[in-house]
Amino acid sequence: MSPRLGLRRRERGEGSLRGFLLRLVAGLAVVLGLLIAVAIIGMVSTARDYRDGAERAFDRQTSANQLLVTLLTAQSANRAYILLARGDDLRSYTAARDRYPDDLDRLRRSLAGEPELEEAVAALDTTAQAWFDEAVRLIGLRRQGRLQEAAQRVNRGISEARFNAFRAEHARLVEGIERVRMDGLARNDRNRQVTIAAVVAAALVALAMVAAASSALWRRVGGPIALLSLGVGRVTRGRLGDPVPPSEGAVRELAELVEGFNLMQREVMQEREAVTAAARREEAQRTERRLWETVQAGLLPERLPGVPGLRLTARYQPAERALLVGGDFYDAMVLPDGRLAVMVGDMAGHGAQAAAQAAGLRFGWRTLVAVNPNPAAVMAALNAQMAAPSQRAEGLFASIIYMLIDPRGSVAFAIAGHPPPLILTAGVCQPLEPTVTAPLLGVFDEASWPVTHASLPPGGTIVLYTDGLIEARRGADTFGLERACAVLAEERRSALEARCERLIDAARRHEDQSLRDDVVVLAVERPVPIPWAIPERRPPASAPPPDGTPSSDGVVPEPRSDPEPAPAPGGIIA
Repeated sequence: MSPRLGLRRRERGEGSLRGFLLRLVAGLAVVLGLLIAVAIIGMVSTARDYRDGAERAFDRQTSANQLLVTLLTAQSANRAYILLARGDDLRSYTAARDRYPDDLDRLRRSLAGEPELEEAVAALDTTAQAWFDEAVRLIGLRRQGRLQEAAQRVNRGISEARFNAFRAEHARLVEGIERVRMDGLARNDRNRQVTIAAVVAAALVALAMVAAASSALWRRVGGPIALLSLGVGRVTRGRLGDPVPPSEGAVRELAELVEGFNLMQREVMQEREAVTAAARREEAQRTERRLWETVQAGLLPERLPGVPGLRLTARYQPAERALLVGGDFYDAMVLPDGRLAVMVGDMAGHGAQAAAQAAGLRFGWRTLVAVNPNPAAVMAALNAQMAAPSQRAEGLFASIIYMLIDPRGSVAFAIAGHPPPLILTAGVCQPLEPTVTAPLLGVFDEASWPVTHASLPPGGTIVLYTDGLIEARRGADTFGLERACAVLAEERRSALEARCERLIDAARRHEDQSLRDDVVVLAVERPVPIPWAIPERRPPASAPPPDGTPSSDGVVPEPRSDPEPAPAPGGIIA
C-alpha cells in the first residue's frame, strides 16, 4: 500500500482531520443553538420585565386608590359627625386618619426611584394635610357646641375646596403612574427588538466564521498534520533519517512542531545516551552514599560514656531524600573533674568533603577539650581550624553547640550559629537562649563565643539537636521549637532513649515520613536522687579546690558541699 493511498483513506476515515472538523462544526452548531436558547431565555426575561412592570404599575395604582378611599372615608365620617354628633362617626374618622400615614408610606415605597411621582405624592400629602386641618377645626367647633359656627364654615365650602384640591392632585398622580408605565413598556419593546436583532446578527456572523475557519484549518493544518503523521509512523518503525517536508502556508505553531519533530529525530540517540549517563551517575551517587555512610558511622562515637548522676543518649537519623551523606555529627566525653562535655554540630553541605571536615572538627574538639575545656577557648580554636581561605571559598561552614554539664546541675555552654538547646523540667519545656548570638565557625577569622550559664534541676533534661529537626517542613509549615517542646512534654515520663526516638519520629511525620536533612538529637537527663541510695562522693584529685577557685577552663564549678542551686525560670541562672 502506497503512503499516498494510506493518506487518502485516513482522510476519509472516522479518525481523519476532516472528520474532526465536521465534528467541530457540529459542536459549534450545538454551541450556537445554546446561544440562541440563551437569547430566547433573554426574551423570556424581557417578558418577565413586562410582567413585573405591569405588577409594579398595578401596585402603585392600588396604593393611590387606597389613599383616596381612606380620605373619602374620613370625609364622610367628618360630615356625619358635624351634622349628627355621633360617636361612631368620630371613631370612623379617627380610624381613617390613623390609617392615612400607613397608606401614604406604602404609596411612597411603591414610587421609590421615580422623582416625578415622588414630587406628586408630596403635593398630594400637602393637600391632604390641609383638609385634615380643616376637619380637626370643624370637629373642635362641634365638640364645643358651636354648631352654628361649624355650619357656617361648611357652607362656605372650605372643607370641600380642600378635598377637591386633594382629588385633583390624586388625579395628576394617577396620570403620572400611567405615564411611567407606558414609558417602561416602550423601553422594554426597544430592548426586545435590539436583543432579537443582535442575536440574529451574531448567529449569522458566527456561521460565516465557522465556514471560513473550517476551510482555512484544512488548508493550513490538515495537510501538514497528515504529513507529520506519516513522519511519526516512520519513526515508530525505526526510520529516524527521513525528515518531514515543510508545508507551504502552514500555521506558525505547526511549522515549529514539524521543525521540532525533525530535531527530535536527530537528537533521539543523544537523549538515549544522556539517560544512560544519568542512570550511571545515580548509581555512582548511591555507591558514594553507601561508602560514606560506612565512613560516617565510624566517625560517630561507637558508644557514649557513662556519667554518675547523669543519663546520656543520642540518636542520628540520616536524610531520607538525599543520595549524599550529610555533615551532622556529635560527641561526648567525661572530664577528670566529673563534668560531662557534649557537642552537636552541623557542617554545611553534603558529600565526602563535608563528612571529612566534620570528622576533623570532632577530633579537634576532643583534643581541645582534653587540654582546656573552656567553651569560649574551644570555639575560638575550632574557628581557627575552619577559617582557612580555601575552605571559606568552598562555602564550608559549621554550626556547633558545646556544653559542660556538672552532675550537680550547673551548665555552661557556647553556641556558634546553632539552634538553642531545649530544657525540660517538671513544669515547662523551653529553649535555653544564649546571652549573645555568635557566628558560625569559619565565617570570620576572629570572633568571640560568650559562655552562657544555666542550671539543670533534678528530674530535668537538656536536649541538643541539629536544624534538620526543627526545619522539617510540610509546605511552608516547619516543625519548629513549639512542636518539639510539645513532644518532649508529652513524653516526659518515657525513657530518655524513647523520648529522642519519638521526637525524630514526630519530625518525620510532619515531613510526610521522609526527612530532607540529617537529624542529630542528644539528650542529657539529671535523675531525681534517691536519698538512701546516694553514696558519699569525694572530689577527684584533679578537681578544683572546694572554695570556688576557677579551674583551668575558666568555669567555676560549684563546691560539692553546697546545696543544689535554685534554678531560675527556664533554667537560666541570672
